[in-house]
Amino acid sequence: MKPTIIITLFAFLGCIKVFSQSTPEQVLAPIALPDTLGNYELGINTYFAFDGWMDQSGRSPLEVMLKRKIKANRMLRVRVYGNLNRSNMVAGTILEMSQHAKYGLAIGHEWLKSIHRKWQWYYGLELGGSRDRRHILYERPRWNEATDITYLEKTDNYHHMDRLALSPLAGIRFSISPRLLFSTEFRLAGSIGRQRITTEESTKMLDEGARYQLQSTAGHTISENGIRFQPYTGIFLNYRF
Repeated sequence: MKPTIIITLFAFLGCIKVFSQSTPEQVLAPIALPDTLGNYELGINTYFAFDGWMDQSGRSPLEVMLKRKIKANRMLRVRVYGNLNRSNMVAGTILEMSQHAKYGLAIGHEWLKSIHRKWQWYYGLELGGSRDRRHILYERPRWNEATDITYLEKTDNYHHMDRLALSPLAGIRFSISPRLLFSTEFRLAGSIGRQRITTEESTKMLDEGARYQLQSTAGHTISENGIRFQPYTGIFLNYRF
Protein backbone atom coordinates (compact mmCIF):
# COMPACT_ATOMS: atom_id res chain seq x y z
CA MET A 1 0.00 0.00 0.00
CA LYS A 2 2.78 2.46 0.94
CA PRO A 3 4.69 1.96 -2.36
CA THR A 4 1.47 2.69 -4.28
CA ILE A 5 0.88 5.92 -2.33
CA ILE A 6 4.48 7.07 -2.85
CA ILE A 7 4.38 6.36 -6.61
CA THR A 8 1.06 8.18 -6.93
CA LEU A 9 2.45 11.20 -5.03
CA PHE A 10 5.54 11.47 -7.26
CA ALA A 11 3.39 11.14 -10.38
CA PHE A 12 1.11 13.94 -9.14
CA LEU A 13 4.09 16.25 -8.41
CA GLY A 14 5.53 15.49 -11.83
CA CYS A 15 2.31 16.52 -13.54
CA ILE A 16 2.24 19.80 -11.62
CA LYS A 17 5.80 20.56 -12.75
CA VAL A 18 5.05 19.75 -16.40
CA PHE A 19 1.88 21.87 -16.56
CA SER A 20 3.56 24.77 -14.76
CA GLN A 21 6.19 25.11 -17.50
CA SER A 22 5.43 27.36 -20.50
CA THR A 23 4.99 25.72 -23.82
CA PRO A 24 7.38 26.75 -26.61
CA GLU A 25 4.63 28.92 -28.14
CA GLN A 26 4.20 30.80 -24.85
CA VAL A 27 7.87 31.82 -24.44
CA LEU A 28 8.27 35.45 -25.44
CA ALA A 29 11.24 36.29 -27.63
CA PRO A 30 13.50 39.05 -26.28
CA ILE A 31 12.94 42.48 -27.79
CA ALA A 32 15.66 43.30 -30.31
CA LEU A 33 18.26 45.86 -29.25
CA PRO A 34 18.25 49.17 -31.15
CA ASP A 35 21.35 48.24 -33.18
CA THR A 36 19.88 45.09 -34.73
CA LEU A 37 18.05 46.85 -37.58
CA GLY A 38 19.88 48.61 -40.40
CA ASN A 39 23.57 49.31 -40.88
CA TYR A 40 23.28 53.09 -41.36
CA GLU A 41 22.03 55.97 -39.22
CA LEU A 42 21.41 59.50 -40.42
CA GLY A 43 21.04 62.11 -37.70
CA ILE A 44 20.43 65.85 -37.50
CA ASN A 45 21.26 67.97 -34.49
CA THR A 46 18.11 69.75 -33.31
CA TYR A 47 20.15 72.31 -31.34
CA PHE A 48 20.20 74.83 -34.21
CA ALA A 49 16.38 74.97 -34.22
CA PHE A 50 16.00 75.41 -30.45
CA ASP A 51 18.88 77.87 -30.26
CA GLY A 52 17.42 80.00 -33.05
CA TRP A 53 14.01 79.94 -31.39
CA MET A 54 15.38 80.94 -27.97
CA ASP A 55 17.90 83.53 -29.21
CA GLN A 56 17.11 85.34 -32.46
CA SER A 57 20.43 87.22 -32.40
CA GLY A 58 22.54 84.12 -33.08
CA ARG A 59 22.49 80.97 -35.14
CA SER A 60 24.08 77.63 -34.29
CA PRO A 61 25.58 75.62 -37.15
CA LEU A 62 23.44 73.08 -38.95
CA GLU A 63 24.96 69.69 -38.04
CA VAL A 64 24.38 66.34 -39.76
CA MET A 65 25.94 62.98 -38.85
CA LEU A 66 26.07 59.70 -40.78
CA LYS A 67 26.99 56.47 -39.01
CA ARG A 68 27.73 53.00 -40.41
CA LYS A 69 27.74 49.84 -38.29
CA ILE A 70 30.83 47.71 -38.92
CA LYS A 71 30.24 45.26 -36.06
CA ALA A 72 27.47 44.64 -33.54
CA ASN A 73 28.98 47.15 -31.12
CA ARG A 74 31.13 49.37 -33.34
CA MET A 75 30.28 52.21 -35.71
CA LEU A 76 32.10 54.60 -38.02
CA ARG A 77 30.82 58.18 -38.08
CA VAL A 78 31.13 61.23 -40.32
CA ARG A 79 29.91 64.59 -39.04
CA VAL A 80 29.54 67.75 -41.13
CA TYR A 81 28.37 71.15 -39.93
CA GLY A 82 28.25 74.74 -41.04
CA ASN A 83 26.33 77.99 -41.13
CA LEU A 84 26.19 81.23 -43.07
CA ASN A 85 25.04 84.53 -41.59
CA ARG A 86 24.73 87.95 -43.16
CA SER A 87 23.42 91.17 -41.65
CA ASN A 88 23.23 94.85 -42.61
CA MET A 89 22.63 97.79 -40.32
CA VAL A 90 22.09 101.34 -41.53
CA ALA A 91 21.95 104.24 -39.09
CA GLY A 92 21.72 107.54 -40.93
CA THR A 93 24.88 107.79 -43.06
CA ILE A 94 26.64 104.94 -41.25
CA LEU A 95 26.61 101.42 -42.70
CA GLU A 96 27.69 98.24 -40.91
CA MET A 97 27.71 94.90 -42.73
CA SER A 98 28.69 91.53 -41.31
CA GLN A 99 29.25 88.21 -43.09
CA HIS A 100 30.11 85.00 -41.26
CA ALA A 101 30.69 81.52 -42.70
CA LYS A 102 31.76 78.47 -40.72
CA TYR A 103 32.02 74.84 -41.81
CA GLY A 104 33.74 71.68 -40.63
CA LEU A 105 34.18 67.95 -41.13
CA ALA A 106 34.90 65.26 -38.50
CA ILE A 107 35.52 61.51 -38.86
CA GLY A 108 35.37 59.15 -35.89
CA HIS A 109 34.87 55.70 -34.41
CA GLU A 110 32.57 54.72 -31.54
CA TRP A 111 31.90 51.66 -29.39
CA LEU A 112 28.38 50.83 -28.15
CA LYS A 113 27.43 49.37 -24.76
CA SER A 114 23.93 48.18 -23.82
CA ILE A 115 22.22 49.50 -20.68
CA HIS A 116 18.66 48.34 -21.29
CA ARG A 117 16.70 47.10 -24.27
CA LYS A 118 15.97 50.73 -25.25
CA TRP A 119 19.06 52.42 -23.80
CA GLN A 120 22.69 52.36 -24.87
CA TRP A 121 25.77 54.39 -24.08
CA TYR A 122 28.82 54.81 -26.26
CA TYR A 123 32.32 56.24 -26.30
CA GLY A 124 34.72 57.02 -29.10
CA LEU A 125 37.28 59.26 -30.73
CA GLU A 126 36.92 61.87 -33.46
CA LEU A 127 39.32 63.81 -35.67
CA GLY A 128 38.01 66.98 -37.27
CA GLY A 129 38.91 70.21 -38.97
CA SER A 130 37.03 73.50 -39.39
CA ARG A 131 37.32 76.85 -41.14
CA ASP A 132 35.82 80.10 -39.89
CA ARG A 133 35.57 83.20 -42.08
CA ARG A 134 34.24 86.55 -40.85
CA HIS A 135 34.10 89.91 -42.62
CA ILE A 136 32.89 93.08 -40.88
CA LEU A 137 32.60 96.30 -42.87
CA TYR A 138 32.07 99.84 -41.52
CA GLU A 139 31.31 102.74 -43.83
CA ARG A 140 30.83 106.31 -42.64
CA PRO A 141 31.38 109.88 -43.90
CA ARG A 142 34.41 111.86 -42.75
CA TRP A 143 35.11 115.54 -43.04
CA ASN A 144 38.64 116.73 -43.77
CA GLU A 145 39.07 120.05 -42.03
CA ALA A 146 42.21 120.98 -43.96
CA THR A 147 40.61 120.56 -47.40
CA ASP A 148 36.98 121.13 -46.35
CA ILE A 149 35.98 117.97 -48.21
CA THR A 150 33.66 115.24 -46.98
CA TYR A 151 34.54 111.73 -48.14
CA LEU A 152 33.51 108.18 -47.33
CA GLU A 153 35.76 106.10 -45.14
CA LYS A 154 35.52 102.27 -45.15
CA THR A 155 37.05 99.80 -42.72
CA ASP A 156 37.20 96.10 -43.57
CA ASN A 157 37.98 93.64 -40.80
CA TYR A 158 38.78 90.04 -41.84
CA HIS A 159 39.05 87.14 -39.40
CA HIS A 160 40.21 83.79 -40.80
CA MET A 161 40.46 80.80 -38.44
CA ASP A 162 41.58 77.26 -39.31
CA ARG A 163 41.45 74.59 -36.59
CA LEU A 164 42.30 70.87 -36.27
CA ALA A 165 40.98 68.96 -33.24
CA LEU A 166 41.15 65.48 -31.71
CA SER A 167 38.13 64.76 -29.51
CA PRO A 168 37.41 61.91 -27.09
CA LEU A 169 33.64 61.64 -26.68
CA ALA A 170 30.91 59.79 -24.82
CA GLY A 171 27.16 59.76 -25.19
CA ILE A 172 23.86 58.03 -24.57
CA ARG A 173 21.15 56.76 -26.98
CA PHE A 174 17.46 56.05 -26.51
CA SER A 175 15.44 54.02 -29.02
CA ILE A 176 11.93 55.38 -29.67
CA SER A 177 11.28 52.68 -32.27
CA PRO A 178 13.45 50.20 -34.17
CA ARG A 179 14.21 52.93 -36.73
CA LEU A 180 14.02 56.17 -34.75
CA LEU A 181 16.19 57.17 -31.78
CA PHE A 182 17.58 60.14 -29.87
CA SER A 183 21.19 60.61 -28.82
CA THR A 184 23.30 63.21 -27.05
CA GLU A 185 27.00 63.36 -26.21
CA PHE A 186 29.82 65.42 -24.78
CA ARG A 187 33.27 66.01 -26.25
CA LEU A 188 36.69 67.02 -24.96
CA ALA A 189 38.53 68.65 -27.86
CA GLY A 190 42.27 69.20 -27.94
CA SER A 191 42.90 71.57 -30.83
CA ILE A 192 45.56 73.49 -32.70
CA GLY A 193 44.66 76.47 -34.84
CA ARG A 194 45.82 79.54 -36.66
CA GLN A 195 43.94 82.84 -36.89
CA ARG A 196 44.69 85.61 -39.35
CA ILE A 197 43.29 89.09 -38.60
CA THR A 198 43.52 91.81 -41.25
CA THR A 199 42.26 95.40 -41.23
CA GLU A 200 42.03 97.53 -44.37
CA GLU A 201 41.28 101.27 -44.48
CA SER A 202 39.93 102.77 -47.71
CA THR A 203 38.46 106.11 -48.77
CA LYS A 204 36.54 107.51 -51.75
CA MET A 205 34.92 110.76 -52.76
CA LEU A 206 31.16 111.22 -52.53
CA ASP A 207 30.90 111.52 -56.29
CA GLU A 208 28.73 108.85 -57.83
CA GLY A 209 30.84 106.23 -59.56
CA ALA A 210 33.96 106.95 -57.52
CA ARG A 211 35.86 103.90 -56.32
CA TYR A 212 37.48 103.22 -52.98
CA GLN A 213 41.22 103.71 -52.79
CA LEU A 214 43.13 101.52 -50.33
CA GLN A 215 44.98 103.68 -47.79
CA SER A 216 46.46 101.18 -45.34
CA THR A 217 46.56 97.46 -44.45
CA ALA A 218 47.51 95.93 -41.11
CA GLY A 219 47.40 92.31 -40.07
CA HIS A 220 48.78 89.71 -37.73
CA THR A 221 48.61 85.94 -37.22
CA ILE A 222 47.85 84.17 -33.94
CA SER A 223 48.56 80.50 -33.20
CA GLU A 224 46.06 78.88 -30.85
CA ASN A 225 46.44 75.62 -28.92
CA GLY A 226 44.04 74.53 -26.23
CA ILE A 227 41.52 72.12 -24.76
CA ARG A 228 37.80 72.80 -24.94
CA PHE A 229 35.17 70.84 -23.00
CA GLN A 230 31.67 70.61 -24.49
CA PRO A 231 29.38 69.09 -21.85
CA TYR A 232 26.34 69.49 -24.11
CA THR A 233 26.49 69.30 -27.90
CA GLY A 234 22.76 69.12 -28.61
CA ILE A 235 20.25 66.33 -29.21
CA PHE A 236 20.47 64.30 -32.40
CA LEU A 237 17.37 62.83 -33.99
CA ASN A 238 18.56 59.70 -35.82
CA TYR A 239 16.90 57.53 -38.46
CA ARG A 240 18.16 53.98 -39.06
CA PHE A 241 18.01 52.50 -42.55
